[in-house]
Amino acid sequence: MRWIISVLTAVFLALPAAADGLRLVTAELPPYTFHEPPPTVSEIGHPMGIVQETVAEMARRVGQSADVEYMAWTRAQDLTMTGKNIGILSLTRTPEREPHYKWIQQIAVDDLILVGGAGVDVSSLDAVKNRRVGVLLHSGAETLLQSLGITRIEPAGEEWINAQRMKDRRIDAWLAPRLMVIYAYKQVSGDAALLTFGQIVRPSEIWFASSPDVSDEVAARWQAAFKAMEADGTYARIAARYRALRVEPVPENVLRRHEELWIN
Repeated sequence: MRWIISVLTAVFLALPAAADGLRLVTAELPPYTFHEPPPTVSEIGHPMGIVQETVAEMARRVGQSADVEYMAWTRAQDLTMTGKNIGILSLTRTPEREPHYKWIQQIAVDDLILVGGAGVDVSSLDAVKNRRVGVLLHSGAETLLQSLGITRIEPAGEEWINAQRMKDRRIDAWLAPRLMVIYAYKQVSGDAALLTFGQIVRPSEIWFASSPDVSDEVAARWQAAFKAMEADGTYARIAARYRALRVEPVPENVLRRHEELWIN
């Protein structure tokens, strides 16, 4: 095992480094990238998440800053598609997004799944074509529903808003990655066991991607760093921590105040 780690380390250290490194951006997308406590409650939170920790460690191994900027998800995507030397965390790889980014490393795989409240048929997307369906704003899920001609789409700036709306029966169904659904529903003090998990629409591959201008050589350094983390067990330890993560509910009155910012 040691010789594998040594070889991988030598490979990515030998490759030319970017002059200033990548500017790393993302949004609050628990359990992939998020703060604890969340910005809803505190201005100062600790960055967490399986993708946050993995990419931060990759950054350290390629010799650049591990700082990640959090911003609105729409802005993070626009910045990466149109800017230069930018890396974006927790981006779901979809056919619609494929040509707009350089796809550097898959970090996790989830299920894009249709979820419903009590009595709602979520066996297929066709079954909810006339229902109110919650999605994350400017997500792959939203784009997919639009492409299918589903019109009663209810986008939200963060997934916990969809969780609150589902809990309050303000939406009938919800399309999102499974782990995000479970985390967000617990975040609003909901019991995920009461949800109906229906059609798995497609695998949800969670990637570290970048702006298209990033060179293959720079991408290779990051890829080699991830392979080294797999080989020495670092990635497995990070993943294990988040499988056992306890979700602390956020007070409902705080969440409601924050939701108004997205609505207004």
